[in-house]
Amino acid sequence: MYQWKLREIVDNSLCASCSTCAIVCPNNIVAFDGVPRLKEECLRKGHGMCYDVCPRVSSGGYQIRIRGGFKEREEYYYGRGDVEGQDGGVVTTFLKYLLKENKIDGAVVVGDECWKPVSMVVQDPGDIERCAKSKYTISTLDALRTAGEMGIEKVAVVGLPCQISGLRKIQYFPYLAKYNGEIGRDGRMVKLPEMIYLIGLFCMGKFKEESIDKVLEKSNLRREDIDKFQIKEGMFTVVTKEGESYTFPLKELEYWEGCKICRDFDATMADVSVGSVGSPEGHSTVVIRTERGEDIKEAVELREGVDVKAIERMRDLKMKRFKREIEERRKKGMKISYYWITDYGGVGKRADNTNFIRIRGKPCGWYSIEEIREILEIAEMYGGRIKLTDRGAFEIHSIHPIDVEDMVLELHRRGFVTGSEGPLVRTVLGCPGGGNCSSGLIDTRELCRAIEERFREYPAPYKFKIAVSGCPNKCVRPQIHDIGIVGVQYPLTNENCNGCGRCADICKVEAIDVRGETSYTNYNLCIGCGKCIKGCPNEGREIKENGFMVYVGGKSGREVVYGVPIGLIEREEIFKLIEGVLKVYSKYVEKPQRERLCAVMKRVGVGMFLEEVKREIKE
Repeated sequence: MYQWKLREIVDNSLCASCSTCAIVCPNNIVAFDGVPRLKEECLRKGHGMCYDVCPRVSSGGYQIRIRGGFKEREEYYYGRGDVEGQDGGVVTTFLKYLLKENKIDGAVVVGDECWKPVSMVVQDPGDIERCAKSKYTISTLDALRTAGEMGIEKVAVVGLPCQISGLRKIQYFPYLAKYNGEIGRDGRMVKLPEMIYLIGLFCMGKFKEESIDKVLEKSNLRREDIDKFQIKEGMFTVVTKEGESYTFPLKELEYWEGCKICRDFDATMADVSVGSVGSPEGHSTVVIRTERGEDIKEAVELREGVDVKAIERMRDLKMKRFKREIEERRKKGMKISYYWITDYGGVGKRADNTNFIRIRGKPCGWYSIEEIREILEIAEMYGGRIKLTDRGAFEIHSIHPIDVEDMVLELHRRGFVTGSEGPLVRTVLGCPGGGNCSSGLIDTRELCRAIEERFREYPAPYKFKIAVSGCPNKCVRPQIHDIGIVGVQYPLTNENCNGCGRCADICKVEAIDVRGETSYTNYNLCIGCGKCIKGCPNEGREIKENGFMVYVGGKSGREVVYGVPIGLIEREEIFKLIEGVLKVYSKYVEKPQRERLCAVMKRVGVGMFLEEVKREIKE
């Protein structure tokens, strides 16, 4: 048997049977027959894309949601399509609309051969209706790969929750896996079309084919006689082509082992999810989660009034089954992958296979006594250890993965934000600033809070760090951050100056020269610290100009790069600048999670990059 990293998932009955690993293998050596297997030796032994896209290794849910334009709350509707199909034909009608309006070039769906699922690419709207059946057994989406080989550029994909989760990981692969993709022996990656729409189907689990065959045999039914399968209220109904119905208790059917560890009923990673639960007979429930999913409203007349509690009951049932399975595995000492903990921000893995949870730092690192008490209380509750990061954030370490979700939810309940980990805007670092430090020129806490409110957990191609320094002493190293902000005050000598020389004494950079009864400032040397203004005993110096000196494109680490100073700007311009930099950075990045801002600026050209940022700000 060939060595393969995914065996830890497959051989421990954790596999979702979604077929995502087979889709992305650049050497086409992953065979799929209910579960995936290697057909021949893998040079990487599975340490590649197959493992990185597996939804049972990690969900990637948090990073996907902040990048995919997901709504804060789902929208629920019900409706029926203009064609015959399972529960009203809504999916069929939507796909026909997308094809007719040229929003997609093809649809990847699951058809059937005598009720055996077959992955298909459909480009003719008239062919869509032939796939409008629910199969309830394991299916693949290998037609997605076929679509890429055919040169199809844009597709909609209909899949089960596990399949949608895997496809989302393909969509955002560089941000989750930290490389662009695995190169095959022929020097190329698998060519896949752009997945414009992901349409999810409600699912309690997939049944084993043999268990369906046993049920059919009981009533002397043949697959070729079947017109429709349907599940409702705990019963499995078979409708023949002659209109006869046969009903069996669901408990007579056997779920795939990997489905028992699934907790996703309504495909929460989809643009739009569809199922019968919560809607009147002959209609479908539609759950819209993204702006792109809103397009279904153009294809189907949707109405409000879905019984959301019915959907929540099904979610709860699936979650209870999931928890029972996890508990059974723990008792028996079986492998658990804890894939779901990546649904939450700020969760990282330690070398000892426990986890840490990072709490996003408060502006400038200021905490109330009550907040500190609550963090200590939660850490003690779960047996954690506390670390304070150099950005003023708390990390709670040594948390068993089984406790991560409960701990994160408890932190959220108490008003803390977990995050500041991965390719996003990290906690803004700030010094004590004006009112706290005698050198402070600006209220750093207020500015940090405003930046946090605007850019907290904002997605970026790589980690993106911002620092705010209250004065040119630059104690928080703003010049080696992606964005560094420094409060400055430049002096102007006025008529009160008598040449006493006190300003020259306290100037750290020797930018002041006293001649006769007047002091003069060398602005080529002056750093704008404002000390001479504060220290003049005669009020002979006033503010010539003040504001914020900003640096763009710095970094520390393996290589130290100093940011490019772009001059003095007003407070409100800071937010536009940060947004502009992030947009242009995202536009030109070629290797997410590998190219920091400074690398992109160097490749594109610093001048060209900053000019485009200026255009973004004006627009």
